[in-house]
Amino acid sequence: MPAVHRRAGVRTRRLRLRCAGALRNIRETFTPPAPFHPAALEERFLLDYGHRYAPYRRAASVLAFLLLSAFVVWDYAHYVGDPAFPLLQVLLCRAVILAVTGYTLVRSLQPSFCDDRQAHALMVAAICMTAACELAMVVIVPAAIAFQDYFMSLYVVMIYLYGFLHMRARPVLYTTIAIFAAILGTHAILLPGPRHGLLPSSEFGYAMMFLVHLAVIGVGICIKFERHARRHFLQKCELEQANEESHRKNAQLAQEKEENHIKAQALIRLKDEQRTQALRASQENARFLASASHDLRQPIFGLGLALEAMQRALENGETDEARRLARLSTRSVRAMATTFNAVLDLSRLESGFVAPEPRHFDVCELIREIAADLASFAQSRGVTLRLRLPCAGGIFVYSDRQMLSRIVRNLASNGIKYARHGSPRGAIVLIGAVKLPMRVRLDVVDNGIGIPAQQWQRVFEPFVQLNNPERDRDKGLGLGLSIVNAMIALLPEHRLEFKSGMGRGTRFSLDVPSGCVDGRKDPFPAAGESPPAADLHGLYVIVIEDDPLVRMAMEALLNQWGVLVDAAAGMAQVADLAADLERMPDLIVTDYQFANGVTAVEVLDMLLPHCRSGARRTPVLAVSGEPETARAALAGVAAEVLPKPLQPEQLRAAIARLAGERRHVNCVE
Repeated sequence: MPAVHRRAGVRTRRLRLRCAGALRNIRETFTPPAPFHPAALEERFLLDYGHRYAPYRRAASVLAFLLLSAFVVWDYAHYVGDPAFPLLQVLLCRAVILAVTGYTLVRSLQPSFCDDRQAHALMVAAICMTAACELAMVVIVPAAIAFQDYFMSLYVVMIYLYGFLHMRARPVLYTTIAIFAAILGTHAILLPGPRHGLLPSSEFGYAMMFLVHLAVIGVGICIKFERHARRHFLQKCELEQANEESHRKNAQLAQEKEENHIKAQALIRLKDEQRTQALRASQENARFLASASHDLRQPIFGLGLALEAMQRALENGETDEARRLARLSTRSVRAMATTFNAVLDLSRLESGFVAPEPRHFDVCELIREIAADLASFAQSRGVTLRLRLPCAGGIFVYSDRQMLSRIVRNLASNGIKYARHGSPRGAIVLIGAVKLPMRVRLDVVDNGIGIPAQQWQRVFEPFVQLNNPERDRDKGLGLGLSIVNAMIALLPEHRLEFKSGMGRGTRFSLDVPSGCVDGRKDPFPAAGESPPAADLHGLYVIVIEDDPLVRMAMEALLNQWGVLVDAAAGMAQVADLAADLERMPDLIVTDYQFANGVTAVEVLDMLLPHCRSGARRTPVLAVSGEPETARAALAGVAAEVLPKPLQPEQLRAAIARLAGERRHVNCVE
């Protein structure tokens, strides 16, 4: 029994579910679809709906006009069979129907008929007018033929309403309700009269039964048709959106492909340019090294010959000749050092290891210092050095003082070296400064031999000397303008221009940013300034250098200057020296880079604690081939960093400057 109840319960639940599903389907079948949201989407749907079904509606209008025109023959046949037939009244109604149908046909041929709202208004009006005229004819004609011959025309009107015109569900539903209201209202009005209603009672019920069936089926079909149309429209919109997205992505891919192609081509060109530049740089470096090696070999060769000759002279007791050869050797060494320093400076400038340190300073003071330094050189060459500066006050610029001094000095030196003495006024080099709005122009002008226009670019190339075919070292190495060009490239907002012509001299104009006139002066001494030679006798200096030749040469030179020297080659010797230290050194001279990766930082960390006297500490002078690296690593430790190689006068001046205050002897307790 319980199993039977369970099976009955299951069947009942299934039946309920089926009934609920059927009710949902009926409700969906007879519920007109809601408009789209937002309103813009509904407008797009109506526009699409009107354009899609306008041709079908035009065809239905033509067919309706022809079909309704044929009913005139039907009316006339009734009149022939029964002279009492009200032909005129029926034809009048028929004329109204044809007029309405004809007007609808004409309007359907116009472009505005594609507007779905206008098309629906026209078609609903035509249906209602036609139904009203057909209903009037049912009332006019005899009751015996009213249902069979004229009420049936309302079925034709309803068929057009539900099928041929492709109308939306809500207008169809409202039109159906209006037609039913008109039929029932007319029947109610005529019911008390002699006709006892629109049709006899038996026929009226029969007619309304079929009419209701037709209306229910027709409205349901229209609702389903509109749902299908709206679903199709959404699919179409999604497809269009997908197509647009696909086109957009395709366009984007095409654009990216084009951009990638352009980038690839640009990268290929860049690689080719880099390869070309690398090859050109390699060739230029090869030429540079060849020229540099040539200019270095010459003094080395001369030095070797002079030293060999000096040794023979000393063996033969020829002291005067040995002194002359020693002076010649010194000259060769100076030439070699000058060449090496110039090559090193140019290499450091072009490699980016040098960074300018701009500040505000008086350029007139700088020019006077340069003129004082070059005065003896100009006099030895028979060149008059003139200055053109403001009579009162200075001109302040914002630049790197040492670089600007080097630039002006090189330009003026070139003018002196290539002076032309055939001029009636003599050889002249003019250095001037002119204040401009927001700028300052520095001029270096000479009346020398000049530079031909076709050689203007070459003068800035390394080792290029246009008027020195004999490679006279007194006219320089051909690196001065290369160094000037490299420095100008590093200084921001600096621009160099020059004009020259054969036999008309040369004018260099350097455009420099204007500085603040606030009395600030550069804290560093001007290039070329050196303190007077000092007596170094009695100084105690520790030299730390791992290169035996340099260490022995420096020790010998310091001994010649009367300096007491202790030398060390590395960490081990420095440790021994620190342990046995009996006197506080006046100065420590050290290289930066030692063997096995050891640097001056580690060496000084071990030595300096032994070189203190209260708050006073022994100053440190670093001499290195890597001055920038040494300066950064020894900041706060080394009092000064000098680059290798350096002239003996520079070394002596630095020792005198740093150790001058420590000439007393300090004993370590």
